[in-house]
Parts: sequence; structure tokens; C-alpha cells
Amino acid sequence: MAGFGERRNTIRIAVNGTINVESVPAGQPLRLMDVGTGGFCVESVAPLPRDAVTSYRFVTHDKQWSAMFRARAVYSKPVPSTDPGPLKYVSGFSFVNTEAPAVQRELMALMDHATALSFS
Repeated sequence: MAGFGERRNTIRIAVNGTINVESVPAGQPLRLMDVGTGGFCVESVAPLPRDAVTSYRFVTHDKQWSAMFRARAVYSKPVPSTDPGPLKYVSGFSFVNTEAPAVQRELMALMDHATALSFS
């Protein structure tokens, strides 16, 4: 059961750098923190616009698998830090248009890669 204040409807898997993600139109690399069938969370050096729907490319670290998904930014907030350097932001996304069987297959492949890489 989700904790108090938790809005996610699906389990998330920490990827620990095993899968990369980038926004497709801007080519902006993002640090993928976790992923689930409902969405994902990234860290970036700039805030990402809330409610914007964008395409994101996911690629395994070994570049043997990749897929693109559309997702809506649900939130983007600064990360508190005591370290000097640029401010970082954490942004959460919800996958959109996931009803198609082809998209469902790609989401399952993404979960397979995330779990296989997280436990290896």
C-alpha cells in the first residue's frame, strides 16, 4: 500500500544508472532515478514544464535496447542540497497513451530491463 501522500498507482524500480533517458525534441539528457509502468522520475539541471507532454527515449546502458514513450510532466521541484554547484531539479512523469498493445509490450520490456539490471 502506498504511504501517506503517495500518488503513484504503480510500483517504481530504482535504475541506478542502468537505463538512460533523454527528452527527444531537446535532446536533453536526464538522470533517470526510477521507472514503473505508470511513469518515471528524473533529475535535471533545469526545471521541466509541468503538464507538458513530450517524447522520451529510454536506452539501456549497453545500448542493446531502446524505446520511445510519451509522458506528461506531473511535477518539477528543486532538490535541497548543501553542496555548492548548480541547483538540481527532480521531475515526475506519467506515461500517456499507453493503451495500445505495442506500447504495452514496450513498457513490459522497459520493466524487464529495469528489473534485470537492478538486480544484477
